[in-house]
Amino acid sequence: MFAGLGFFSARGVKGVAMRYLVLLLLAPLAGCAYTNYLTNADAHGGTVNLVSEFNHDAALQKANDHCHQYNMVARVTLDDQASNSMSFVCQPP
Repeated sequence: MFAGLGFFSARGVKGVAMRYLVLLLLAPLAGCAYTNYLTNADAHGGTVNLVSEFNHDAALQKANDHCHQYNMVARVTLDDQASNSMSFVCQPP
């Protein structure tokens, strides 16, 4: 009855199993593509890393986006080109 369907043949089941195995093995690597630019970030402030990957205004925008969740704005406290980072504090607008 199912002989004509590739999924139910021996090769079809093996092929489907291999696809799931490959997806299962590659799924954890998907997280590697994401870079967390914010470190030590909380309601008081934090650090934007890898500032050279985007310009200073974009780094400040990332800081402001973070502070806005606390109804605050970001103020840069240290723009360290040597460590490629920018530290900021969150303060009331």
